[in-house]
Amino acid sequence: MKNDPIVAFPRESEKELLSGLLRSIAVGILILSFLFILFAFVGFRQLLPRAFIIGSTAFITCFSILWLIRRMQMRIAGGVLVVFLWLIVSVGAYTAGGLTAPIFFGYAAVILIGALVLGTRTGILIALLSIGFGYFTVYAEINQFLPKPIDYSSGARLAIYAFFFFVILLLQKAAVDTTKNLILRARTSEDQYRSFLENISTVTYLNDNSLETLTIYVSPQVEKMLGYTQDDFMSSPALWATLIFAEDRDSVLMENKITIETGEPFTMEYRLVSKDQTIVWVRDEATLIRDENGQPHYWLGIWTDITQRKNLETAQIDAVRALIKRSNQLQTASEVSRAATSILELNELLPKVVELIRSHFEYYYVGIFLADENRERLILRAATGEMGMQMLASQHSFSIGNSSMVGWCVENNQARIALDVGEDAVRFKNPILPLTRSELALPLKSHGEVIGAMTIQSARAAAFTDADLAVLQTMADQVANAIETARLFDERAVLIKELETKNAELERFSYTVSHDLKSPLVTIRGFLGYLREDAKKGDLTRFDKDLARVINATDTMQNLLNDLLELSRVGRIISPIEEFSFGEIAKETLDLLLNPMGPEKIKIEIQDDLPVVRCDRTRIVEVIQNLVGNAVKFMGDQPEPVIQIGSSGLDVDSGLCIFFVKDNGVGIEPQYHDRVFGLFNRLSPEMDGTGIGLTLVKRIVEVHGGRIWLESEGVDKGSTFYFTLPVVASN
Repeated sequence: MKNDPIVAFPRESEKELLSGLLRSIAVGILILSFLFILFAFVGFRQLLPRAFIIGSTAFITCFSILWLIRRMQMRIAGGVLVVFLWLIVSVGAYTAGGLTAPIFFGYAAVILIGALVLGTRTGILIALLSIGFGYFTVYAEINQFLPKPIDYSSGARLAIYAFFFFVILLLQKAAVDTTKNLILRARTSEDQYRSFLENISTVTYLNDNSLETLTIYVSPQVEKMLGYTQDDFMSSPALWATLIFAEDRDSVLMENKITIETGEPFTMEYRLVSKDQTIVWVRDEATLIRDENGQPHYWLGIWTDITQRKNLETAQIDAVRALIKRSNQLQTASEVSRAATSILELNELLPKVVELIRSHFEYYYVGIFLADENRERLILRAATGEMGMQMLASQHSFSIGNSSMVGWCVENNQARIALDVGEDAVRFKNPILPLTRSELALPLKSHGEVIGAMTIQSARAAAFTDADLAVLQTMADQVANAIETARLFDERAVLIKELETKNAELERFSYTVSHDLKSPLVTIRGFLGYLREDAKKGDLTRFDKDLARVINATDTMQNLLNDLLELSRVGRIISPIEEFSFGEIAKETLDLLLNPMGPEKIKIEIQDDLPVVRCDRTRIVEVIQNLVGNAVKFMGDQPEPVIQIGSSGLDVDSGLCIFFVKDNGVGIEPQYHDRVFGLFNRLSPEMDGTGIGLTLVKRIVEVHGGRIWLESEGVDKGSTFYFTLPVVASN
């Protein structure tokens, strides 16, 4: 039990109360001392010396006490007072007869004063000292070394007893008044404190010191903060732990456990779930209160609602993040724009763009699809990450308008956002990209035409906002324009290359034409000279033979000019592009070639179920005529000549169908495979022809968007001419 006075010292009001009590006792002692001297002088002269000693000592002591009171040294003043009174009573009792001395009754007053001004423990200590001194006086009296007692008359004894009785009554009244005053002040203070606690915005609580942290008291503001009443907490002392937000519960309870074990103050910010399921942020501050023996008693704490502050902090963080994101967007847009204007190769531009967007915005995946020439399919041209490389390697593509975000946005010419891919029916799930949670598909538009789409995917749900859409669409438009520019650049490069090829071909053509035309002209001129001389001589014996040579030379010139005229017409479509069965075209061509070929010698096989092609029928007939004619011409001495016409599937690069004309003739050495398609190139001078046929075939195939090539293992190994043509999609 602590040695606290009945009146505690910490607060100024209590110090004033104690100073008033000490001052009253000191003044009372001064008055009583004066009366005691007067009483001894008037009626009891034998007490006069004692009265002067006691009185003078009392005057000095009381004035010292009053001086200490002015300096607010209350405990020292109280100690001086108690020691002075105890010594006065003890000395008086010892010199006046021990236990029989009337002044011994004064111990009761000293004990009461000590308890009033210095606390209960001091009162008990004074009582024990007084009892001990009483035993000492008895021992002294028995052993006869006690001074001779004063002979008090009955009246004197009665007066002394009455005096001390009156003093004790006054002290009891002072004690009662002081106690009442303290109780009143305590109640007032408690009421003020409770009123203060219940009118501030924070919630005050008391919890026990157990690990369960049971609630002892909670202020009524808790209902306004959390919707739960005081009764809810009091009837369910463990309610607090159940209200902690799930994500915070473990950390809060762990910190609470550590605090209980160490006794350190608890301070933490965490979330509570109110009765209406809203989240309330609180700052929890608690201090361990100990009892008189220093043992943990309970926790006194407060909850301060910091939800508004947290919301502001969150808003500030979101604003900073938005600013950083916008800065990244602007930086990325700048880099995309710079790449779009400086890189003219699509194979370099598109991978750089998708990686810029993915890395700067920390997206999961970015890909770019471009429409094919027929605007029927979207083909993946650039993609990020290992998954993107896999899709590029597999030539990932799908038809426009199918059940996918990209197909939908191209078909509808507008962007589409799937904030949760699991809930968007349009979004086509891709097992290669399993972590996608949200997706944005943007059309790539150039000059009002959609040429493809960009897909941006995030591993977070709801990762895209309207602001993101605006910025990314701007970048997509830049990319689309860059793609169109790159295509124009590629087309320009192709045209330049074609022009260079044409110029070289024209130069070679001019030389060849002049050479090939010059040769029959020389023949004609020479034999006309012979005919002229023979006519002058009247010698007509060689006339028919020379005239036949002139006619053959003119026929050669005519064939050469016809082939050149036909070659010049390629590229100008004679018939409209329509859908025809390639098998029917092949059969029609063979019907035209049967007589010149001698069908009794050569076996021609046409593959069944050949696909339907989109072509100029007349031109494709010319292609088959030339290829089959060449096969017949170069069959050589093959005893069982065979020519095959068929298809071998789709060309991986272009998506066009591959057709072939195959023979088992003389074959062509590999070093001549490209040369055979050149203008006026004839591998054998002995063979008839102008050397324009395969050049014409190549031009016709290229006008249809295809390509042609030759495969042959060499002499006597046969030859296969492959060429590609567009087919109907249903094939």
